[in-house]
Amino acid sequence: MHPALEAIAGKRIIVVGDVVLDHFVRGEVDRISPEAPVPVVRVTRENDMPGAAANVALNLAALDARPIMVGIVGDDADGRRLRELLVRHNVDCTYLITDKQTRTTRKTRVIARAQHLVRVDWDTVLDRAAVQRCGMLNAVTQAIPACDGVVVQDYNKGLITDELMEMVSRVNVPVVVDPNRYHPIRYRGTVSTPNLEEARILSGVAHGSSQAIDHLDEIAGGFFARHDVRHLVITLGEHGIALCAPDGVIRRRPAACTHDVYDVSGAGDTVAAMLASALAAGVDLWTACQLANAAGGIVVGKMGTATTSRDEIQNLLDQAGPGALAP
Repeated sequence: MHPALEAIAGKRIIVVGDVVLDHFVRGEVDRISPEAPVPVVRVTRENDMPGAAANVALNLAALDARPIMVGIVGDDADGRRLRELLVRHNVDCTYLITDKQTRTTRKTRVIARAQHLVRVDWDTVLDRAAVQRCGMLNAVTQAIPACDGVVVQDYNKGLITDELMEMVSRVNVPVVVDPNRYHPIRYRGTVSTPNLEEARILSGVAHGSSQAIDHLDEIAGGFFARHDVRHLVITLGEHGIALCAPDGVIRRRPAACTHDVYDVSGAGDTVAAMLASALAAGVDLWTACQLANAAGGIVVGKMGTATTSRDEIQNLLDQAGPGALAP
């Protein structure tokens, strides 16, 4: 196994962010409803998975790191189910706070013949009072001394605040921040991992979505001007990944996989998890970036909220040959 992949085992990574219970309903469609022009899904299977920031924790566990989940769930069946799933996957939930006044966010996806038909959300957005009531900053303060790295995963559900960003910016371990395009906050940390559209919006650059990839230098410059991060890793979908530095230097790597893309949901979680665990292990940023590119490429070939393992990543590197990781 590549030394960088070996090194991430056992690294303790705090994941701070909005957690979601992802509920999947799968079935067959063979007729249209007589009540409305919509398909009738004959359900054959249902399953739950930890989503949003909880999916980052799951990805870390799949990489044999030791994730510590910091977040808020409601005192309800979905919150208990989410905690149960995380514990089952070896995620430390000591700092996953249960709040009696909060409802756990759940997203239900109905899928037939590998196609998403509809998504139904039971959404909860926490206000500042709820975050303070739950003692979120205190939970982060208690968790940090035991960690080798931090992931801040912002799904714009209210958990990530300016105060929290200020706190994590002062820790002496790598901090990976996966931002949200709709959240007007100043992100801080070692590296931020937006996708191209998120980076475009958060940078304030006016180029349209279709032109963004041709203006990475402007986007990176705008991002660094607005946010206090030392590096920027932009995921580019089928075009791979870009590592941007404040001095204007941009290094790019093409997509690691050429297979069909089945589901991009959660790919950013995988990239953040791989990057954080590698940096926590002392791997250089460019190698960590390429490993994250490989990990993200694997999970988009899987349906639903997915993870990858060190063995899968190693197999991909072996298939790519000696040039799998550029110096």
